[in-house]
Amino acid sequence: MHLYEDLKRWAEKSPRKIFLLWRGEALSYSEAYSRVCAIAASLSPWQGEVLGLRLSDPPSQVLYFLGAMMAGVVPVLLHEYLKEEDIAALLRERPIGGLLSDTCFDGLKMQPAGELWQMTGKETGADADFGVLTSGTSGLAKVLFRKEASWRDFFPVQNDIFHIDRHAVLYLSGSMAFTGNLNMLMAFLYAGGTIAGTEAVQPKTWMKDIGETQATHVYMIPSKLSALCRVRGKAPSVTHILTGSQLMTKRILDALTRHFPMSRTILYYGASELSYVSYIEGKDILTHPSAVGRPFPGISISIRDEEIYVDTPFAVEGAGRPLTCHDMGRVDEEGMLYFLGRREDQYHIKGNHVSRQKVLSHLLMLPGVEEAEVIGEKQANGDDRLIAFLSGQVPASDARLMSFLAGKLHAWEIPHRILRVASIPKTSTGKTDRKRLLAMAEAVFEG
Repeated sequence: MHLYEDLKRWAEKSPRKIFLLWRGEALSYSEAYSRVCAIAASLSPWQGEVLGLRLSDPPSQVLYFLGAMMAGVVPVLLHEYLKEEDIAALLRERPIGGLLSDTCFDGLKMQPAGELWQMTGKETGADADFGVLTSGTSGLAKVLFRKEASWRDFFPVQNDIFHIDRHAVLYLSGSMAFTGNLNMLMAFLYAGGTIAGTEAVQPKTWMKDIGETQATHVYMIPSKLSALCRVRGKAPSVTHILTGSQLMTKRILDALTRHFPMSRTILYYGASELSYVSYIEGKDILTHPSAVGRPFPGISISIRDEEIYVDTPFAVEGAGRPLTCHDMGRVDEEGMLYFLGRREDQYHIKGNHVSRQKVLSHLLMLPGVEEAEVIGEKQANGDDRLIAFLSGQVPASDARLMSFLAGKLHAWEIPHRILRVASIPKTSTGKTDRKRLLAMAEAVFEG
């Protein structure tokens, strides 16, 4: 069965039920299915091709994604923040055959296609149902191809853990070109639930919408949850906070409890290549720093040469079993997985290996810290020197903070400097912008 058939199934069972409520505009299951069918008909010339979809409106992203698969096209959602030169590089260097966009890029020699613009490129097919882009911090994104079954067959397990059913209402923020958003939306579609949200980065709007939609689930990364918790309001309808990709702090967990008193927080670990791997709930997040929980049912984890290997039938096409994304980790005697960062996030100080993730987890536990980051600065002798960045209302002096860290970390793991900043700079994908952090540190040192 296909994802667009799930849409049809619920359109027949509950035609008037809201499928998508975006920026206050509602689309029923029946209306959504009709639009997907029309889109599929318009995309029939692309059948068998890998087609890049560059659409700035998340509802359009969803409908064209489903319509493309219905038409036998292999869709790849492109991030709307990509510049013309980035898109040109993707079309030139990645297995994407053409482009459909709501923006005309003059340098790509695009032609009108109804209300959109298209560019016909090289003929490119794939033995897959759709593709997703990686969202690394640098370099040209890679295209990872998937069969629908790699998501859809896991939805019963995923939805059971996340308590998603046809009565559930999801609230999320941002583009569907982000794999996590797209996957979660499709999980709610599978269950017959309702999805609400906005692409606007406006925490006050988020809180207002969550209350008005009576959302039961909120899906956001911790940095967005931190921003959400700085605005006023309560939403007792929320029963589950789903989050990942970043570490959680006590301050955020406590604030989530105040804003969403009936909620449980579930922090997951996963990757675009692997889908969901492990999860941890509630206070266990704080009592096990750097832990990302135990494996989802059907998933097994092993550690080889300090790297996490995952054996899962729900990975991207062409992935071996077991597969590693080169994340570092360990598993304790209770079967709890600890994420210790990427191999490139291992620093070398006085003959010792230092995990960025371990240091970061303890920085986030410091009183008053809202966000934190740590970077390594290479010294003349080849050693790294750690610089910590903290944002929030941190009342303690640097000496007190260092004293706190000394009780938790080895001497060589304690940052050499602590810099207080208004906020941790982010890239357009929501990841830490390390280049800007280095520039900020250099400006302070030079000053």
